Amino acid sequence: MTSFMHFADAHIGHRQYNMKLRRDDMYMSFRTTIKEGLDEDIDFAVFSGDLFHHKKVNARALRDAERGMDIFGKNDVPVAVVQGNHDSKLYKEDLTWLEYLHSKGKVILLEADFTEDGPIYEKHDFEEPGKSSRFVDIDGVRIFGLQYSGQRTSERLSMIKDEIERVNEEFGEPESTILMGHFGIEGHIPGMSGGISYNDIAPLEDLVDYVALGHLHKNYSHGDWVFNPGSLEAHDTREATWDLGYYIGETTDDGNIEVEHRLSKRRPFYRIEFSVEGYDDKEELMDGFEEKVDEEIDGLRGIQDEEHHLKRGERRKPVLDLRLKGLLQFSRSVLDIDELMDIVEEKTEAVKVQPSDATESIETKKVIEEIEGGRDEIFDESGQLDRQKLENAVFQMKAEEDSRYRGKKEEVSKTLIAVKRELLSNEPPENIAQDIRKRRRDLFPEGGDEE
Repeated sequence: MTSFMHFADAHIGHRQYNMKLRRDDMYMSFRTTIKEGLDEDIDFAVFSGDLFHHKKVNARALRDAERGMDIFGKNDVPVAVVQGNHDSKLYKEDLTWLEYLHSKGKVILLEADFTEDGPIYEKHDFEEPGKSSRFVDIDGVRIFGLQYSGQRTSERLSMIKDEIERVNEEFGEPESTILMGHFGIEGHIPGMSGGISYNDIAPLEDLVDYVALGHLHKNYSHGDWVFNPGSLEAHDTREATWDLGYYIGETTDDGNIEVEHRLSKRRPFYRIEFSVEGYDDKEELMDGFEEKVDEEIDGLRGIQDEEHHLKRGERRKPVLDLRLKGLLQFSRSVLDIDELMDIVEEKTEAVKVQPSDATESIETKKVIEEIEGGRDEIFDESGQLDRQKLENAVFQMKAEEDSRYRGKKEEVSKTLIAVKRELLSNEPPENIAQDIRKRRRDLFPEGGDEE
């Protein structure tokens, strides 16, 4: 029997929230996953794309990737990789960074060749690997790769079936077969589109024992042969609710593959939702908010104490998702979200508090009722008030009320927004006055200079 690890979507170099700490978290989850895989006495590993986060890889990210792959090398464990959409370059150069790692012998980069009329897959040469390879045989397991192909994924999958049959006829039947790919299967993440239909990959089932996917960050499987482990770290608060991690697989005597999913070590996320309704003034609201945060502490500690969130047995400081909602009973200008964030940081020791403000004030509610289009006009898909859209809608509504501006309400709104920004930037009054005169002349060529 042969054992292996399947992981994907490390996104090394992702400086989430522009924090060095989160960039370091990405590397540590990657490194820890590798070490845990090696503790399982694996014979090889497959990594299904998005090793890097940015198409333009910096020196630090490249070093972190090399360090991780070197751990495999020191243990004589080969690792096959495919290119993800984050790994591909905007402009093809002489050598991509994955090709560089392949040429240095740190990974085996597998990618199908669709550029010529010749074979799509040729066997990996361990002595002269070149820039990339097509397929590789490791301990009786034959591994093929399909790099990120975007909208051409379905088309290319239809070409692979005959090619795998040709390879098996030329090189003999393997004990087991793995196909690596960086694409998603539709239907596994509600509201998310862009994956392929299962029908596009189903014709390969008789030839492939295990499809090792990456790309979608959620763990899922389809049947007993298509597997996606999820990303190693959470890249937003929604992902933090998913079972992120990796697979440990093992071939059986009859050539099938059995797998177990493991959770990756990562920083805990926690969400606090607070309704501002029922508080008559700021003081009452602040007291109520503190009580709410205190009530959430036990739940937060429970998340922090989960094994995959601990670091050497110790709690890790969390990322907090703070969601405010409801109808504010007093002026919106009185509510200072920074003060609420300070309370959360102090009580939870969060490394980052990410606020989401979906509140409305009584004044705003009245304005919304008057705006053409209502709520749909100024709230985004998550239900959060877009204050720039609200401002624009109010200015247009006021312009519509005056017959002089009715035909140019959009231009009037843009002018008022621009003037507001100038006032807030402490621009000299004479400059602002001059700009207003110019804008009025542009809007009203006839009589634009009238006071």
